[in-house]
Amino acid sequence: MRNLLFGLALLLAAPAQATSWTATYELRAAGLRALEAVFIFDIDGPAYTVEVRTRSLGVVGLFATSSQRTVVEGVWQGDQARPRRYRAQGTFRGQPRVVTLDWRPDGQPVVSALEPSNIVETREEVGSGLLPGTIDALTGLVQLSRVVAQSGRCEAQTRLYDARRLTQVSVRTAGMEPVPEGLGAGAPALRCVIETRLLGGIRADQDQTRMREPVETIAWVGRAAANAPPLPFRIELASRWWGRLQATLVRMEPTVAASAR
Repeated sequence: MRNLLFGLALLLAAPAQATSWTATYELRAAGLRALEAVFIFDIDGPAYTVEVRTRSLGVVGLFATSSQRTVVEGVWQGDQARPRRYRAQGTFRGQPRVVTLDWRPDGQPVVSALEPSNIVETREEVGSGLLPGTIDALTGLVQLSRVVAQSGRCEAQTRLYDARRLTQVSVRTAGMEPVPEGLGAGAPALRCVIETRLLGGIRADQDQTRMREPVETIAWVGRAAANAPPLPFRIELASRWWGRLQATLVRMEPTVAASAR
């Protein structure tokens, strides 16, 4: 599910005329409604803010109830997105989930809150020497969006750290293709292939070899509204635990309009 959320946020922060936009997605697992994800992003100017709110839906929510609010704040240094503060707070199956990350001026992330801890989850710690220059997932997506907005292609690489896992991400262009279904169905869109590889932070009860295998996500990217930034109309990937996952854009509007509804 984490990789699907990564794909969802791809390109949501490309520069646009509107100051802030709200995009709502519906995620399905094995054909069943599983999650709603609402992205609120404001990236014009020297600083950026991205907020994501998720909540479980339908039958899946009965067995794995979850909700979370995640906010990242950062600044632009030229065309490079630099995170400053990352906060995630929510629940999963009734248990609290908390992450607080801050970045030092030298680019080193510092964990100030983590619940449950890596010790409780019997998760290997990622060595501090591997962390300089890493960024959070939402900042990585902001950075990738800038690349696509400027070049019209998906080529980019980054390393992500979420206080638990270290992940290598590579994105490449696979041409133009009609959106399979949902909002924008049939319209031409940029087909982006996102490959993620887990480098560290694997739990003791997980298969090391299997967890390090690459996971591929496909995103169909285009503009859903006039003056809107490019964003995924649809995301697809094969999950290790949830089977085939799909995320579909169901609404895209300026944040002012979204707040007034």
